[in-house]
This record gives sequence, structure tokens and C-alpha cells, in this order.
Amino acid sequence: MRIRPARLSLLLALVVASSCAQPPGAVQPKPDPVMLKYMHMGVASDGRDHNRYVMQAFPRLVGERYPEILVKTEMLPEDAYTKSLLMQLSAGEGPDFFEWWPMRQLEELARAGYLQDLTGMDILQAFSPEALEGFTLDGRVYGLPKGFGMMGAWYNKDLLRQHGYRDWPRDWSSFLELCETLKREGIAPIVMPGKDWWLLQFGLYPLAASVVYPEDPDFDRRLLAGTATFAESKWRDVLHMYKLLFDRGYVAAGSLETGAAQAAAWFNEGRAAMIFGGNWDYDSLTVPEGPGLDSAPDNSADSFERGFMPLPGNAPGEPLFLSVGPAGGTVINKNTRNLPEVLDALAYQFDPASPLHSEFKRQYRAFPMSPGEDLGIAEFSGYTDLLRSNRSVAFSNQAWPVGVAEALCAGFQDWLAGEGDADAILAAMDRELLRAR
Repeated sequence: MRIRPARLSLLLALVVASSCAQPPGAVQPKPDPVMLKYMHMGVASDGRDHNRYVMQAFPRLVGERYPEILVKTEMLPEDAYTKSLLMQLSAGEGPDFFEWWPMRQLEELARAGYLQDLTGMDILQAFSPEALEGFTLDGRVYGLPKGFGMMGAWYNKDLLRQHGYRDWPRDWSSFLELCETLKREGIAPIVMPGKDWWLLQFGLYPLAASVVYPEDPDFDRRLLAGTATFAESKWRDVLHMYKLLFDRGYVAAGSLETGAAQAAAWFNEGRAAMIFGGNWDYDSLTVPEGPGLDSAPDNSADSFERGFMPLPGNAPGEPLFLSVGPAGGTVINKNTRNLPEVLDALAYQFDPASPLHSEFKRQYRAFPMSPGEDLGIAEFSGYTDLLRSNRSVAFSNQAWPVGVAEALCAGFQDWLAGEGDADAILAAMDRELLRAR
């Protein structure tokens, strides 16, 4: 039977109507949540620093506030993190937002067009101008900071008092004297993890602050301009000073096989008097099981009083410079397809009235938002007092292109293993610098 056009139209309308009709009380299917990918550096090769805030609290609390958002987080060791992330970004992909370093390393990503410009956005009202400086380039803001990082030495105050040291050493000579006294008494002065290259930075930059920069505050700028080199600088002195600690046995043997968790355990158990690090180590070196957990080893969490002070690389009578710089922060991928959702999640994190903000501040409570801020944490009181009077230098790698710090620390690992020397390290750093120009 031939269907006339008018009847055909009527049939089509009935088919469409019947397909769209829903039985009474039918439940509409929920749309799939928007998945945000978040990357964060910090997992060492021995499994330390599975950041509970990043991996658990942040995704859970964002999901409770925004059921339409699903956060998927990933953490990697620092070297793997950098390589993986840069590869993804260069392909126009990558996570929606991620953690990154300030200053020079931020500049590289911003100039490559990888970062979202946040200038003028309401979310920036949560930060002081000082805190935003490390994430600002040519007057434009590209990141959200945690605050300021302070690098130095964690130490066992009780052990030092038992051997006649009530005050922290004021210069390099007195620091070496302290190490010699402890070693002579059968105590390991320092435990340092050398298994992961980036952990070796924690002794190098504090020394450089008082050795390289007082006479040449523009050293890093001259490096980038091509008017200075590592090979012809006081970085050679810094390398030899640091190596001296290993050569004299002041650093516990086996550092190249020692991971971060093992080194922290040695310190927390009172088996070594000191460990180099930063304010970011507060939880692992004072509450070893991490924030928010009820259990902690009886022989570690409360067994001795801890302190945190600058590693003094200055000569007697010379000023002590502090190693203080902008801490890492969160940046947003320029190519994210989910910018509104990313901004909602991060704005919730920085909203003082939100439970997520409470968790964020608990995780990062050791980071001052302005130099010299009193954090209300006893271990940091001496250091923040010095911040009000002493000059400070940003962490050296914050002014260097990606790759230079790796050449420094990987070369130092080789030197500890009996291969290469200070000249080889400085030459490798200069090659990386030249490659980046």
C-alpha cells in the first residue's frame, strides 16, 4: 500500500512521540560526572609521601561538594613526574591541573603556552601579593601557591644538649665541630637519603645561599644571560663542602641505598642527630605515621624534642643567608576542557569556610604565606625569627632551567659512588644550561 505524504508525516510524529514518552515515575538517568585529572609530584622510589590530602581528602571532599565532579589524582617520583608531564603537555594533552615549581620553571611552561592565565580571577583574592610573586610573570599570574618553603636541618635537640650544644651552630666551622663531637661519641651526626637524586638538593642549596650569593646576588641572572658559568663560580666550594660531610663520615654510610622513608625512620628513632630537608617534612619528621592517623611508633613521635634551623654555610664572622623560596603550587593546563570545574574545585579548596580548606591548611600548615610569619609551630620558631633579620636566597633551582638541578644531583650521586668529581658536575650543569638557552 502506498503511503501518502500526509499520512507519512503523521506516522513519523507518532514514532518520535512514542520514543520520547516516559512511563509515570520513571527516573531520569544522571549525566556522567566530569572527570578532572590532577597530577602531583612527591612519591619517592621507596613509596614515601603518598600524600593523603592529595590522594584521598581532596578528591573525596570535592566530590561531596560537587557530585558532578570526579577527581582522579596521580602521584609520581619527581624525575618521572617531570618527564611524563612535559611529554604530555608538548603533545597538547596532560592533566587538567597539576603541581609545579615557581619562578624560572614556571616561566618555561608559561612561555610555552601550557598554563592558564589566572590574572584577575576571583580565586586570587585568597593570596597575598608576596605569595603570588613566584607564580607571576610579566605581571600575569599563572599559579596558586602553598606559601614559602624553608630549607635547612632537622635536629634532635636532646642529643645536642647531652653533648654540650644548647644553641645551634652559627657558622660552617662550628657546624663541623658539632659533627665531629657527635661522631667521636659514637652517634651518627647526619642521615641523608641519596637514593633519589632530588633529595640531595636539601644540603646543597642552604650551603650555596651563604657561599655563592652574598658576593654575587645576580649570579643566576648572569648564568641565564651567558656572562657566568658554574665552572668559574663558587659552586665548586659548595660541592666540596658538601662532599666533606660524606668523606669525614658525618653522613651515615650507605646513603646511596637509603630512601626517604628509611632516613626519616633513622632520625625519628634517634639513631642520627640530623637530617637535611625543609618545612615540608614536618609531618614525616614529627608525626611519622602522617597527619590524621591515630597510631605512631612509641619510640619516635614524642621521644625527643626536635628543632629546625638553617644549615650554616657561612664562614665565622660572615652573615648567614637563609635558603627560603616560594613553595610549589597548583597550575592549570591551558588545554583543559573543564576549566569551570577546575576553578570550582580549587576555589572550594581556598574558601576559608569549607571543610576542604581545613584539610588543606592541616596538610600545609608548615608553609608561611609571608616571610617571618609565626606559624605557631615550636620547631620553626627559631628559623622564622631569623627570617625577620637575615637575608634569604630562593632555592637555586628555582632560577635554573629544568635539567640543571638533575645534572647537579645525579653528578653528586656519581661522585659519592666513586665516579667523577666536582669539575665533572659543574661541566654537566653548564651543558644543561647551554642546551636550555
